[in-house]
Amino acid sequence: MSNPKKLKVGVIGAGFAGRSHMEGYSNTENADLIAVCDVGEERAKEAAKKYNIPNVFTDYNEMLKLDELEAVSVCLPNIMHMPASVAALESGKHVLCEKPLATNAEEAQKMVATAEKNGKILAMSLNFRYMSTSLTAKKIIQSGKLGEVYYAKTAMLRNNAIPKGWFHVKEKSGGGPLLDLAAHVLDVTWWLMGKPKPVAASGSTFAKLGVKGKGMGTWGVGYGDGPVDIEDMAVGLIRFEDGQTLFVEVSWALQSPPTQYCNIYGTEGGITVFPDFVIHKEPKLETEMEPDQDRISEFVKNILEGTKPLGPGEDGIEVMKMLDAIYRSAESGKEAVI
Repeated sequence: MSNPKKLKVGVIGAGFAGRSHMEGYSNTENADLIAVCDVGEERAKEAAKKYNIPNVFTDYNEMLKLDELEAVSVCLPNIMHMPASVAALESGKHVLCEKPLATNAEEAQKMVATAEKNGKILAMSLNFRYMSTSLTAKKIIQSGKLGEVYYAKTAMLRNNAIPKGWFHVKEKSGGGPLLDLAAHVLDVTWWLMGKPKPVAASGSTFAKLGVKGKGMGTWGVGYGDGPVDIEDMAVGLIRFEDGQTLFVEVSWALQSPPTQYCNIYGTEGGITVFPDFVIHKEPKLETEMEPDQDRISEFVKNILEGTKPLGPGEDGIEVMKMLDAIYRSAESGKEAVI
């Protein structure tokens, strides 16, 4: 019997996220990790040595010239997601992009349009959609056992975790925890609700602690320090076309214990998705938990088998529209139309 096809992949960015993707590809049987790129040559070489990667680059445009390369992960600072992904898609590569998909909806739309034009997959690296609890909740909600889902609330509140490096520099990140953390929790909650069409958002952002040197975490990420000129906390309320409503709050720094939750409410029952999975329904609803899925191996499978990603780029456009609207509302003090 012939050996199954192995997808030849590369990773752009050898930082924390990039190492995670390299680990994932190395553990995926039908993936062959052949290239790594990072502006820090030593860091790229270290990653290449650890993961036995034959090709090392400091310019992703040069890496994309590899004819045998079929797909790449984009694991760069947020402002580089769009240009690197577009370049990869234009060169005929499939793309798995770290969250957030872009820094705004306009960039996200350009990425999706480029993928469609070139007939390539653009997927988002969204860990929360692949969790057992999220997949189980999705199955229950789709079954109709919660009735009409009309409200949800979610949060990821960290109290002392402003990342060092490029994250807190708006010129490189595009924004603070609203981009970094809501890209996880808002996305998965909206997805669980059935991806209703957003029509308006109200929000507030706060920069109270980081600008005073408080709340700086221990994460040594990025390419050097700069000003702390992003929000350190944000809150938003999103209304959807059919009347559903979603509340989200996120922070890197807050005078509060760390908190994370996702609650979905329907006319016949509700679900706490995390931190602890609980079904709120009478009589008690028994269910078998779905297994965790792996975003890296799933991306490889999407390409080799022609299946649809769990987090397609099109969803990223809608998420970015919601985040953009929260930022606009925070700036204007008024509800923002989406």
